[in-house]
Amino acid sequence: MAESGTLRVPRSINGIEQALTYDERARFYAELGPVEDPLDREAVITSWWLRAMSAAYGGDRSGYRRAVGPVLAAGRSVGAVA
Repeated sequence: MAESGTLRVPRSINGIEQALTYDERARFYAELGPVEDPLDREAVITSWWLRAMSAAYGGDRSGYRRAVGPVLAAGRSVGAVA
């Protein structure tokens, strides 16, 4: 088992795919497939990555928050206006 607070699911399409069940994988690709806008695509990937990470951490909510918090904060700072 990965250390608490580490990324248990790589933040990539392949990493997310591997963490999902067969049915979830079908929904993930159905949602991702028609998206062309890069920002919308990133939103879909982030949403599914968070679901996969949540499942991977199970009851370790503090570990989940430590793992995803910096990634989400970095994403917000990229779009921030100075």
